[in-house]
Amino acid sequence: MLDHVFQKLHITEEELKKELREKTSISKHQKGEFLIKENKYIKVLKIVISGKVRVYQENEEREILIYYLGDMETCTLSLSACFEDCKSTVNAIVEEESIVLNIPVRFVKDWCFTYKSWNRFTINTFRDSYNVLINNYSKLAFKPLRERLLEYLMLESDNSILQRSHQQLARELATTREVISRLLKKLETEGIVTLGKQEIRILKKNT
Repeated sequence: MLDHVFQKLHITEEELKKELREKTSISKHQKGEFLIKENKYIKVLKIVISGKVRVYQENEEREILIYYLGDMETCTLSLSACFEDCKSTVNAIVEEESIVLNIPVRFVKDWCFTYKSWNRFTINTFRDSYNVLINNYSKLAFKPLRERLLEYLMLESDNSILQRSHQQLARELATTREVISRLLKKLETEGIVTLGKQEIRILKKNT
């Protein structure tokens, strides 16, 4: 398993490979398990080897999606916490069964200065997450909610079917269930979708 991690993260230093073998652990997590909890100190950096993890914030009983973590990705906010002792500002919850590499934070900072490949992984993580955040902010700031909803339906559907509740869609798009329900009903009236129980069937791909 770690050999796969070394390959995917382009880790080349034998000494770093040895440290990772000796000082880390691998764990399996089921859907619904928390990897990170808001307002808790981060003691372990978690890298998703496989699976899917949702990173979000809670604000006034609403969840605001930050981004998803996939294979060989870690939470940038957790990574930044490795450089100073601070509490997490986000939650991270498993969306699909995941295998995770656990690295005690006390090693992460030193590795950045000692190993070129780890430094490169750290910099790339910050850069990629910044790009995702800017892209998400642009969508929120400049794209109408109807357009963002349609884009989400097209991207996430499987064979033109998306199995999500209205509450789940609201969570993904940073709005309320009532607003999503109203928009979906309008799309159904326009013949773009049909609505079932926690299922949306897309009738028109180009709208």
